[in-house]
Amino acid sequence: MSKGLIFSIKKAIIKHSIKKRNQKNPFDECFAENYRIPGDAGSDINNSYYFSAHHLDGESLFVRLGERGGGSESEIWFAYRGKLGFFSSSVSLCSAEKSPLKVACLEVGKKWKISYSGKMKSMDNGDHDKECDATFEGIFTASAPIFDFTFHLNPEVLARSFAEEKWSSAFFEEVQKNNQTHYEQQGFLQGKLTIGEREILLDSPAIRDHSFGKREWTYMDKHFWLMALDKEGNALNVSMVGYPAIRKLEVGNIFRNGKQQCVLQTRGLEGKVTKKGVPDKVAVCCLLESGEKLQIIAEKEAEVAYTFADEGYFLYEGIGTFSINGEKARGIMEFGFNSDPSRWNK
Repeated sequence: MSKGLIFSIKKAIIKHSIKKRNQKNPFDECFAENYRIPGDAGSDINNSYYFSAHHLDGESLFVRLGERGGGSESEIWFAYRGKLGFFSSSVSLCSAEKSPLKVACLEVGKKWKISYSGKMKSMDNGDHDKECDATFEGIFTASAPIFDFTFHLNPEVLARSFAEEKWSSAFFEEVQKNNQTHYEQQGFLQGKLTIGEREILLDSPAIRDHSFGKREWTYMDKHFWLMALDKEGNALNVSMVGYPAIRKLEVGNIFRNGKQQCVLQTRGLEGKVTKKGVPDKVAVCCLLESGEKLQIIAEKEAEVAYTFADEGYFLYEGIGTFSINGEKARGIMEFGFNSDPSRWNK
């Protein structure tokens, strides 16, 4: 039997399995929005909330609260770049009780509240020792339905990645063991940010991300994520993740003019990982379900570095400008990699 035929059969099997699973266990929006980590969960169980707002005038704000089971500290991101300067939270790990960052669901699938009260450090060149008190109160209001990457993704994408791997009972056990829920939603973020004595009102297109389940940072070999928002709130989302079990998982979607489309193929994210952080410039080509191709150019403006698992995994959250088939946008260029270089280019 030819390799091409075996690959096609494996893809068909996975597509059928995905369809059957989705029919049996449809996405439960209310459960997902109100998820809480079980009291007996270990530190490998994650409940992560992420919000990212970007305006074409140069204002950017990104927020992440990564809760952990087993009494482990939460992962804190809170960074702003714009008219007030470039600042990031002084705290990246914190107990849940002392966290300066809080998020709350006000209306399932529609509205979330974000608040921050703590120290922020300057990220501007030559000014890294400067620290200020900062507060933020904001409301994220959805402008599109939730997009769940298990239930709403075109099954062709996952099936292709699975079919590329050598199957065994151990392979499927590992995939199942590391499964997690991950969904995203477009919207707008409005709020007031105060840094020191200065304040600014934010009103920007935004995207939010919620994921929960098992997450061990060092399980990943590497990952790349590009997310861009235009002035109308249209959003592009493209990512590639490498795992020991699935070496290359590429997913993506675009929300444009009120409609969602999945990205079927991506070229340009295969570049080698380096410890230099986010590349200054990235060129990517995406093929959509409709057959349309997107030519994407992303250029880095700034970045914030994070480390996880005692420097077992490095992540750079970059803010950048985008051109999508000539249309301007701004957003995130996120690059992460394992501390073991032998795992970068599998």
